[in-house]
Order: sequence, then C-alpha cells, then structure tokens
Amino acid sequence: MAGAKCSSCHINPTGGQMRTEYGTVFSTDKIPVEAWRDSDFTFSGKVSDNISIGGEYRSQFIYDGLSKTTAFQAMTTSVYGAATIAKKIVFYFKQDILNGTYNGLYNGTDPFNGTEAFVLARILPSGGYIKGGSFMPNYGLRIDDHTSYTRGGDLGYTGAGSQTGLLFVPNYKDIGVEVGAYVENLFVTAGLYNGTGHRFPIDFSDKKAYAVKVEYSGGISSLNFMLGASAYGFRAFSMGGVSAGFGTGDVTILGEIDWTKNYMVGPANPGGNLTAACAEIDFRAIQGVWLIGKFDMVDPVDGIADDDASPFTNTVKRLTLGFEIFPFSFVDLRPQYRIVMETPAISNDVALVQIHAWF
Repeated sequence: MAGAKCSSCHINPTGGQMRTEYGTVFSTDKIPVEAWRDSDFTFSGKVSDNISIGGEYRSQFIYDGLSKTTAFQAMTTSVYGAATIAKKIVFYFKQDILNGTYNGLYNGTDPFNGTEAFVLARILPSGGYIKGGSFMPNYGLRIDDHTSYTRGGDLGYTGAGSQTGLLFVPNYKDIGVEVGAYVENLFVTAGLYNGTGHRFPIDFSDKKAYAVKVEYSGGISSLNFMLGASAYGFRAFSMGGVSAGFGTGDVTILGEIDWTKNYMVGPANPGGNLTAACAEIDFRAIQGVWLIGKFDMVDPVDGIADDDASPFTNTVKRLTLGFEIFPFSFVDLRPQYRIVMETPAISNDVALVQIHAWF
C-alpha cells in the first residue's frame, strides 16, 4: 500500500507477474535489507528498447502435521516476455515451464497449465486500455497466496485438507477481452470471457462469463487506502465481494470477503452458497524484513451449523504467522507456520519455508 497503481510496477494493468522498468528498480533499491544491498548493482530485463523479458520461481520445504512428513516442492517456474510493437500496443506472454499448456494432470483439462498471452492496447482516454487474449479475469485482491480461500483454496497436497475456495487456482486464466478505465482515483475494469477457464485449445460456449471490478484509491495525510468491489458470473454461477487495503508508515492491512451462488452445487449444498474471507496485517521491522499475520476462512455451506459428522460442510479457519525476508534484490524468503482450525479438530498444522526469486 505505497500509494502507487498496480500498473506502476507491473506490465499487466491489473497487477501480478512481469515487472515494469520502475518495478525492477524498486526491487533493487527499496525492497532488500539495506545493510546487505549492493548500491553498485543495477539490473535491467530489457533486451532492446522495445523488448523485455522476466522470470519467476517459487519453491518450498514443507512439513505436514497430519502425516508428520516433509517434502521439497518446486511450485512454479515462469518466463515472461513483453514487446512494445507500436507506441501504445504491447504483446505479452507468460509460460510456466513446470506446468503444461493444455495436456497435463486431467487428460487435457489441467487447471494449473501455465500459459497466458494477450495484446494490451492503451488507446483509451486517461490511460485506459483494451486487453484481449488469455489471462486471469480481474476479481478481488490478486494476492500471491493461492491457498487463500478468496483465491483457489487448499489443493489437497497436505493434511491441511482440500477445501476449495474460489475458482482462482494457480495459473487460472480464461480467454476473452477486458476494458479498463481510470477516472481520477477510480479504476474500473469489465471483461467478457468464454467462462470455462481456458481448458482446451478452442472452447465454444453458448454463454459468456463476465467480470467487473471497481476500485477507489486515495490518501489522507500519511494514510493510503484502497476500497474495491468485484462481481463475476457464468451461467447460473455468480459471486461478488468487497475488498479493502490500508497502509501507513510500516504497517499494511488487507482484507476481502466474497459470497457465491450456485457454486459447486451438490446434495449438501443445493444453493451453492459459499463464503470466503481473508485478512492480513504486515509490519515492516526494518527495510527487507516484514512480520506477517494472516487469517483465512471458508464456510462451504452458508447457514449450516458445523457438525462433527459432516466435516466437508464445516467452516475451515487458518491463521498464518511468519516473516517475509528480502535479503537481496529479487529474492524473498518466507518462513511460515499455519494453524488450521476445523470441526472436528485434528492435528494438521503446516510449517514451510518458501523461496521466491524473480526479475
């Protein structure tokens, strides 16, 4: 919550993935521990005046409290490219080389396939744009913890469970078009998509999905803030949510809550009504060292009391405590302990150390 727009640091106006030239400079000067920062070091991802490349890697060592076992996991390795092919036109791509394109875990419907590509045309007034191709719809807070239930939720790899959150699993994207407009401090996006998550090379559908987000950013004295509202719909399924963020000095607070209708409908949840929420507070102890506290919650069936006999319909809560340490430019270490709370209670906490490198 430094008061800058997502597009200040990222090629994609809605945030995430490849950094701009400003984002690269910020990563070298303002993020790492000051005492370890090499003031003589400079870096640029520019190949030429109009072409830039980037990359991102995540890996972790994880302890599963339920099985009392450990594992090393390579999570993602992505390469990015951006070419300014005309004064206001950018061609962009992302490829996660650890995760396939179409064929993978699910006979051609691998939800974690890692290809995005779009053309970004900044041709509308006041920096507005039209974006067309394969990319993630703009909804909610685009936090990088995909296990938050406001994104994709648990994937079932650990004893912490496989409770699904919203549809934004790792590498989720759809094919469509998005329009974004800036009206003073207001940022509005609206998109139209196939609605089936880019699961096949060509994906005909008789209905289209929509995603709309409105976000207001402002500041009062030393306090920066952001307030947002999002909506998504495809056929009978719909969801909506509100989000907020506040930052002042060394403290940042983020939060989001979402509600669904006709999502994962089944005998236990005929209305498909799910509630997901997250809240995070970050404190910067010194430059490059952050203390992190995060709370996640999902109620998979609204209005039904928790019952020991029906764990799959019970509310799951998770408290994450840890650090984010940036020892050098483009390197992030995240030791975390995750306390999982559900009914009936089981010993399924998770501990991990994650490394994140990017350029």
